[in-house]
Amino acid sequence: MDPYHVLGVSRNASADDIKKAYRKLAHQYHPDKKGGNEAKFKEVNEAYQILGDPEKRQRYDTYGRADAPQGFGEGGFRDFNFDGGGFDSIFDMFSGFGGAGVRTRPEKGEDLHLRVNVDRKDMGKQKVYEFDAFDPCKECDSTGAKHGKLSECSACKGQGRVRHAVRTPFGTFAQVGVCSACGGDGRVAVSKCPICHGAGRIKRKRALELHIPRSLPDRYLVTFPQEGNAGPQGAPPGDLLVTIFLR
Repeated sequence: MDPYHVLGVSRNASADDIKKAYRKLAHQYHPDKKGGNEAKFKEVNEAYQILGDPEKRQRYDTYGRADAPQGFGEGGFRDFNFDGGGFDSIFDMFSGFGGAGVRTRPEKGEDLHLRVNVDRKDMGKQKVYEFDAFDPCKECDSTGAKHGKLSECSACKGQGRVRHAVRTPFGTFAQVGVCSACGGDGRVAVSKCPICHGAGRIKRKRALELHIPRSLPDRYLVTFPQEGNAGPQGAPPGDLLVTIFLR
């Protein structure tokens, strides 16, 4: 199975393009819909399990299979070519560690992993499962600030970055890093939201209406893109991953 072909996307498709293609096809082939197709629905879901996970996608692109061993090839670092590189190339490789490209605030909410137990007699039916998850705080519009009011961060003067000196065996260097006071946003709350206490999200009870196909393997995994925890202070949500255990 070629997951790119199944989802109808090119090999250089972005993560958003892959999610959109998955959601469209999952909706099209959902067994509850008129003209739905369980086999196609499973195939689309399995394709997204590969392309929706950056590590699995990289392994598939490199080795042609998502379950290939991780690393720099079978030879590990022995396969890496340093010819003509010198120290500058080595520093380029590791420049992101602790540098300006690193954010202290999560880029998205956490993925949620939900385990559901299904009796075989319930296969082919619709079931509702409740679980706890973080949703955006409506009181502050996910900003974490009371009435959504933000001000310039005094620590970084609104830049989101701070400069400091770092001692290394090669000398002292000026390093630019993410401002810990504002998490790189350059703005902070005038006062924290009294509902979410500055988090920009609150925990609520959700209900998931799940169609159980008439036939599926035990421990079958279904992914719902962007249905996981809301990200802190307006960051995008994570995914919801549901594993179905048959009993």
